Amino acid sequence: MALILVLALGFALAYANGSNDVSKGVATLVGGGVTSYRRAILWGTLWTGAGAIAAAFLARAMIETFGSGLLAKGIHPSFSAALATVAGAALWVALSTIKRLPVSTTHAVVGSVAGVASVAYGVGGVDWLSLARKIALPLLLSPVVALAVTAVLLRIWRGAAPDMANDCVCAEVVQPTTAANGVAAMMSSTAVLPQLHITTCKASEDPFPRITLNHLHWLSSGATSFARGLNDAPKMAAILMSAGLLSGAASVLPLTYFVAIALGIVLGSWIAGRRVTEMLACDVTRMDHREGFVANLVTATLVGSGAMLGWPMSTTQVAAGAIVGIGSTGDEKVNRKTVRSMLIAWVVTLPGAALLGAAAFALLRIVGVH
Repeated sequence: MALILVLALGFALAYANGSNDVSKGVATLVGGGVTSYRRAILWGTLWTGAGAIAAAFLARAMIETFGSGLLAKGIHPSFSAALATVAGAALWVALSTIKRLPVSTTHAVVGSVAGVASVAYGVGGVDWLSLARKIALPLLLSPVVALAVTAVLLRIWRGAAPDMANDCVCAEVVQPTTAANGVAAMMSSTAVLPQLHITTCKASEDPFPRITLNHLHWLSSGATSFARGLNDAPKMAAILMSAGLLSGAASVLPLTYFVAIALGIVLGSWIAGRRVTEMLACDVTRMDHREGFVANLVTATLVGSGAMLGWPMSTTQVAAGAIVGIGSTGDEKVNRKTVRSMLIAWVVTLPGAALLGAAAFALLRIVGVH
């Protein structure tokens, strides 16, 4: 029963994560006018589920960071504290989704860990230095980096190809155009080499199959969703595995926890993923498919690299920073009211999840779970 309770709470946390976070990889597809909400969310759901399963094999560093790296040395965690940590994070993300606010599951987990540990083991039970160095620093820097890199790439691209009607890049090798030029080149001591001309064109002008910007946008969206699953699943799995070991139940394969998390993420994304997607796609700034592609490319690169290296970035903050970077460089203005609401949600996530986690811990102790 204890193990079933652990898996059930893990599934609930993953469901809340999916409902809030699937938007981070697919909002640009909708905002850029590439596809509908239904198709975008289905695409993001499939790739996020794949990333969550892949995390069982590729994200060991993240599991170590969240497994026991946040508690002070000498602290022996309890089963009730582990359960309360999962419950506090799940409740906060679920409430935020209902309010259409894109919040960070990473922030929620960290806040819940800090709140529960402070109540269960005292303030000294948290390794605050490790929390600041391994988690707080990457969380603070990643959205700023995403905004800056997105803005720089878009400025460069707009300068090189200002015509947005052209959605293909064409390369052509140009030879000398006349026989006279060819003879002159042969007689000259310096040979005239063929030149490479790169131009932009419209995909509709050429019947041959080609990879267009829309195709790349779909691929970057899938990469972002995959990176999100790779980044978020090990954080949740680390806490679940700790709770499973503390429950006294028979040990199960780590892959079992990842499967439960993947199922929760997939169902949460597909059933309840539209609310936050609408906000990110339409309420922050207007975008076209080129801008959406760049934002996804930056998000996938940063979050995927962080997951592999054990740097816990927030997909929410990275994706939102990249989208704000779109509005900071184009003609469209950033909706400051929406951005302000997101910032407030990010700030209150840590104390909010901490309070919910502490309340869940107190409730579990009252009912006799230790």
